[in-house]
Amino acid sequence: MRKCLSIVLALLLALSLAACGKGTNGDVKVPGGANSASDSKADPQKAVTLSIAMHVANVKDQEPYMYGIVQKFQEKYPNIKIDLQGADTDSHVKKMKMAAQAGQLPDIFWMLPAPAKEMNKAGMLLDLSEFLKNNKDIASSIDPKLIQSYQDGGKQFGLPYQALVTGLWYNKAIFDQYKVKVPETYDESLSSGKVFKSNKVVTIAKGAKDAFSTWAFLGMLTRYGFFDKIDNINAGKEKFNNPDFLKFYQKIDELRTAGAFPENVTNLSYFQAVEMFTAGKAAMLDAGVWETKKIEASPIAKNVGFSWGPTFSDGVGNQKIAMVVGAAPMVASAEVKKDSSKYDAVTKFFQFFYSQEGAAIMAENEAPPVVKYTGKVDKDKYPVYNAVLDQMNLPGWERPVAQPDLVLSEAAASALNDSIYGVINGIFKPSEALDLVDKKMH
Repeated sequence: MRKCLSIVLALLLALSLAACGKGTNGDVKVPGGANSASDSKADPQKAVTLSIAMHVANVKDQEPYMYGIVQKFQEKYPNIKIDLQGADTDSHVKKMKMAAQAGQLPDIFWMLPAPAKEMNKAGMLLDLSEFLKNNKDIASSIDPKLIQSYQDGGKQFGLPYQALVTGLWYNKAIFDQYKVKVPETYDESLSSGKVFKSNKVVTIAKGAKDAFSTWAFLGMLTRYGFFDKIDNINAGKEKFNNPDFLKFYQKIDELRTAGAFPENVTNLSYFQAVEMFTAGKAAMLDAGVWETKKIEASPIAKNVGFSWGPTFSDGVGNQKIAMVVGAAPMVASAEVKKDSSKYDAVTKFFQFFYSQEGAAIMAENEAPPVVKYTGKVDKDKYPVYNAVLDQMNLPGWERPVAQPDLVLSEAAASALNDSIYGVINGIFKPSEALDLVDKKMH
């Protein structure tokens, strides 16, 4: 997806910033958008419509927790009507850029972190610092690192829409069948891969046709000092091809040699890899919580667990790193502040979204709540979802500030994914793969 968005972001970002402060363009309309000429003394209790724009074409089917939250919110506040809009991610980002150019941003919308930062710098987004200050219960219930992810220029330009939780799903029945321990360390991963290979079982289901599907391996990269080095790498003081990263890429190559990946990984898509796992043909799957409901509905559901991936004896720093980060922020247009009724409605929506009531709706739809959820989930009914929650609540595991590719430029992030799959496919030697990323860093 990052490759698809790079051209859109590059072309339209300049347009949106250049047009900052210009009047409305009649060719671009977003229903229900904030009106900059609204009466700032409007009655907060009057009927008001909020426009909310999301990054999926069918919000009800594709983001059922968001749809459920919207429905419950409208029941609680009948005077606030929600104009819920949806478009696939590429189209959504393009629409938001065009709406920014025209001065017609929706009241609330999902946005990728990088362009959201640019919109914030241009003064287009509502600073949510006041919201957090006035809602200390919400502020204290969200992981501080998730909040910090969306701070820039002294402003809180957004709040996490959902947590990006990624790692390795595993099928306990397959491990039990071949008397192999579910790996906690890299050495255990390598030895289990050899056992599975000898029994013609795929260790880690992966599909190289979708180069973005490297989540668990990005998590493993953090265990080689990624966030200790990335500032110096970005500043040109250090190379991506460094001794520590090289050790990790050599581990990927060892897994390839041991036969840990599908023999036809080059020709498989990510979705085919998921099907391979849910059909019981692979011991593990590199993916995230978005597959929870699909796995829950599969024949293997009762035997599935979730792991943060192996630790490494030659790694750098803390090895207990859990990949729970902010995927993208939910933001609001700065224009809503000019209409007290609109601003009140936006505040109420954020309060509801990050409440325990909102968290319960997320939990009902098997999405991990952003806030610390105090409710209970039926473990018998939702064993897969509970496997994720159990991992998220493990004591002693540190959460990074972001997923590694999310702090790189579009070009470098794509190169990072390509470099990992280049080793998995046997196209690049570890050092060559790292050089590929270095070429895109500056």
